[in-house]
Amino acid sequence: MTATERTRQQLDPAGSTGVAPVAIFLLLGAFLYAVFMTVRGEAEISNPVFAGLALALLAIAGAIVISGSSPTRAPLTARTHAAAHTVAVLAILCEAVGQWGTNMFIRDDWGPVTLGILLVALGPYRPAKEIAGAGMLSAVTIGVITCFEASSLVTSGPLLAFVVMAVTPMLALCFSAAMFSDGVVTSIERWQDRAKAASVSLVRELREGIARSVQQDRITILNRDVLPFFNEVLARDTLTTADRDRARMIADAIRQVMVEEVDRSWLESLLAYPAVDPTNRPEAVRIIVNDPHRVASAMTVAQRTAIRALFVALIAIPGCSRDHARIVLSRHGDRNHGVITARVPISEHAMRSTFAPFLAVMRAVFTSLEVDFVQPELTLRFSYDHD
Repeated sequence: MTATERTRQQLDPAGSTGVAPVAIFLLLGAFLYAVFMTVRGEAEISNPVFAGLALALLAIAGAIVISGSSPTRAPLTARTHAAAHTVAVLAILCEAVGQWGTNMFIRDDWGPVTLGILLVALGPYRPAKEIAGAGMLSAVTIGVITCFEASSLVTSGPLLAFVVMAVTPMLALCFSAAMFSDGVVTSIERWQDRAKAASVSLVRELREGIARSVQQDRITILNRDVLPFFNEVLARDTLTTADRDRARMIADAIRQVMVEEVDRSWLESLLAYPAVDPTNRPEAVRIIVNDPHRVASAMTVAQRTAIRALFVALIAIPGCSRDHARIVLSRHGDRNHGVITARVPISEHAMRSTFAPFLAVMRAVFTSLEVDFVQPELTLRFSYDHD
């Protein structure tokens, strides 16, 4: 698994699934603003082809961000940001070419403002330093373009003043997005630190109780199998060959149970507990675990939590067939691969909406998650590092 970046999407994948509509709204508003300013400044357009190309490039940049911000494609990577940002800068360049020699006012150029809005839309998905750095590099490009356009402006003034006027809207939006992103991420990290501390404290409190529970399980086995045999032998006051054979059988059975419990992975133990299905429905999913190389233990706490949450979500769906639910884990070199299959008797739209938060979390904690749903068969493929 790649290192988790300091973004809201990766640190709080389930909570950030509702941010995508905001990005769509911002980018659609930016495009409509660009169209309005283009129509309003039609008299300043000297090359309509490049003016139209600028709008098309802006639409493409917005489409890249909207596509990348979808929870089904999480997380939005630096490569996606770079692609959208580059296309948006090309849109600014085409806007300048479309008004070459006829641009009278810097204030009605839509390029810097729309680029700033694009960076605001990227705020929840990329680190604050990346957003700020990309904005500063783009400010240099916008400044150079403004220097070439200055000769056609109707207002005279220092060249630096025009450059500042051109880059200020974009930089203001850029730094606002970066600061807001950093503030949200810091808040999430602070909450996670408190949650981890509380979890450690809870484990310490429960450890003694768990030990007593395990001890009680052992005593139950002895009371059920061993003590009745001892009482029977003591009552007869004789030891026969049949008693020896029975004692050997009891010892082998107890030894086998204890060895199986020791060898059982956390995943098998989890699925064995009735608490995974609090309703105790007879038709509930009983997921089969196939882990011949015992690689379940290599999962991190976050990965185990994501798997458990997915299982609980599967079990909560009525009508899931226990005969078609399984998880297969395997090891290939220094990578572990997993495949989860289940029969989910719901529509594709319902599946996407129901499992969107769970898939977002799995995309954040696992590498290269692939989702394949051919109604009613759901298949998830993922991988993770082997420690």
